[in-house]
Amino acid sequence: MDGFLNLCRSMWEQKAITEEMEKQLKAQKTILGKMQKDILAQMDALELDKQHIPGFGLIFTRTERSVQVPKTLEDKLKLFEWIEKNKGRDVLDNYLTINSRSLNSFYKAEYEIAKEEGNMNFAIAGIGKPEAYVKLAMRKG
Repeated sequence: MDGFLNLCRSMWEQKAITEEMEKQLKAQKTILGKMQKDILAQMDALELDKQHIPGFGLIFTRTERSVQVPKTLEDKLKLFEWIEKNKGRDVLDNYLTINSRSLNSFYKAEYEIAKEEGNMNFAIAGIGKPEAYVKLAMRKG
């Protein structure tokens, strides 16, 4: 039992170390992001698209494009219609994805409704049976 309790104490200590390192990493990423913004602004002012830094390597700019995922149902339907019309149903089917967290939240809600209705054989077509697992949780106190 002493070995088990020591392992549990060590886990609490490791959790504290990990959380502190995550805070430090977040702070370092903030500093790095500010540096990147500053360097981009200076490169723009100096009309540079690349700069070799002896002993380190090359810093360069590149232009990328990004679009936002449609937020409203109306916009999603417009996008799906465009893809299907211009690229076909097979391409549309490849872009119709469900986020794992969203799917699990949806399943849990539907499962609770089915359970309240007495349906113990509840299933959703296409996703199979859920896998049960035991997860360790921690609470101070």
